Order: sequence, then structure tokens, then C-alpha cells
Amino acid sequence: MTTPQPDIRTILVATDLSPASDIAVDQAARLAAQRGAQLLVLHVFNDGLWASIKAIYAAERWAGVEPAIVSRDYLSRQASAIATQFGIRVRCDTRTGSAATEIAAFGREQGADLLVIGEHGEGRIGDAVLGGTALKVLKRADLPVLVVRRPFTPASSIIIVATDFSDNAHRAAQLSVRLFPEARQQLLHAYFVAFEGRMRLAGAADEEIDRYRADEAARTRCRIEEQRAALGTVVAVDTLVKRGTPAGVLIDEAARQRADLIVIGKHGGTIFDERLMGSVTQNVLYHAGCNVLLVP
Repeated sequence: MTTPQPDIRTILVATDLSPASDIAVDQAARLAAQRGAQLLVLHVFNDGLWASIKAIYAAERWAGVEPAIVSRDYLSRQASAIATQFGIRVRCDTRTGSAATEIAAFGREQGADLLVIGEHGEGRIGDAVLGGTALKVLKRADLPVLVVRRPFTPASSIIIVATDFSDNAHRAAQLSVRLFPEARQQLLHAYFVAFEGRMRLAGAADEEIDRYRADEAARTRCRIEEQRAALGTVVAVDTLVKRGTPAGVLIDEAARQRADLIVIGKHGGTIFDERLMGSVTQNVLYHAGCNVLLVP
């Protein structure tokens, strides 16, 4: 198994100054207070988007200062209020350009250990790019990304940690129990019998397929118990094995248990793994109603 990751010392939260981002900023501040970490608040100003807004709404007639200046002033006041409320070190900054590119670059420069972002920005455009931005940052910055949809209190939270028994999944589980030791943690693996449909076409009886399913479920239970033991933590971790596709099982189980967070580790190795990770992660990001932690 992999070596445990270092502790969380610097948390970066990206904000577009929308109400959804304010939820993410508050959650990041609470995590920083719990971990004794420094909080960095970053706003990426998209001058191209602002030009489009001015063209659509004839904003040149609006009175006021340049939006970039207003953004910096708002961030400064927000950082001061957070530092006072939570008693933590807070620093704010602004960049101009593409959100994913600038967030990733800033995270590397500052040595951030965790990125927190809101569910979406203002309007439908933000909804459409959520998954893309999170995945691009995950790929470019190689740091965990917590997508916050709603506030949650770790002490009373239910967390589902997806596992495929890879080193990446084990690393994700390690981070989850270290970040949220008070939460109810559950390792979940979705299994299926390969080529089950074709076996039926070839004449396999239901009893035979049921036997393959039972064998696969038994092997999976052994492996998931081994992974739980390998975590080597005093934190209580439950296990669950379900038959089905990874994204479908994760989304359904999170809804059934009213989970507060789904934790997903990035698959490693082949192009197929990367495509699978993107597909599962995007499905979870778009369709799960809870928060999501993506771990590289």
C-alpha cells in the first residue's frame, strides 16, 4: 500500500463571489479551523466573460468601479471577517484568465494540500462547467478537490468512499479518515460479472450466472475487508459491497443513506482507466445530490 499523505496545512478555496461559492468558503474555513491550517481564498477574474456581460446588458451605463477592483475589495473584507470568526490565518488573492488553469497554477505555487470549490457559479454556464473545472484542476494541479454542494458537519456526517482496491482508492480512503475522523465512514465497492449478457446469449443458465455472482461477491468482500484493515486507523469504517455499475451504485447508495460526501480516488495507469475515472466522476458530480471529494 502507499505511504500516508502529509497532513493538511494549506487549504485553497476558489470563489466566483456567488452564493454557492460563499458556502464553499465557509466550509473551507471550518475545515481550516479544525485542522489548524492556513486558508487561501482565490478569485479568478474572467475578463472575457465580463466583456460578454457588458455587451449583453449594456453595462457601460452602470455606475461603479471596475469589477476587478470591486472583487479585490470584496475578497479583502471577506478574508478579514473569516479570520475574525474562525481565528485562522487567511490570505486572499485574485488572478485573471481561465478558472481551471489559474486555480491549478496558484495551488502549485502556494503548495496547497486541498482545493475547495462551490457547486457552480452564477447561471447555467457555471452548472455546465462544474465537472470540467474540477476534473481539469485535479489533472493539472494533482491535489484533492472538494466540491461543496451544501454545508456539512463532519461529526454527524455519513461519508461513502468508493474503492476499486487500487493504491489511488486506498490513498483516497486514508485522506477521508484523516480529514473527517468523526464522521461515519463507509468503504463501498460496486462489482459486476463480466460479459453476463453474452453468457446468457451463449445459453448459460440463471443458476450458473448466480454462482458467478456469488463467487465475485465473496472475493470482493474479502478484498474490501483487507483494505479496511490496511487503513490501520482507530476510526470506525464500515464496508459495503453492491452489484452494479460504479456510478449508478454510488449515486443510489448516497441517496439511500442520505450521505453528506462521496470520496472518489483517481484511477491510475491506462487511458482506459482515465476515461473510466472521468465518466464515473462526471456522473457522480452531475447526479449525486451531495458533496464530492476527488482525490488524485
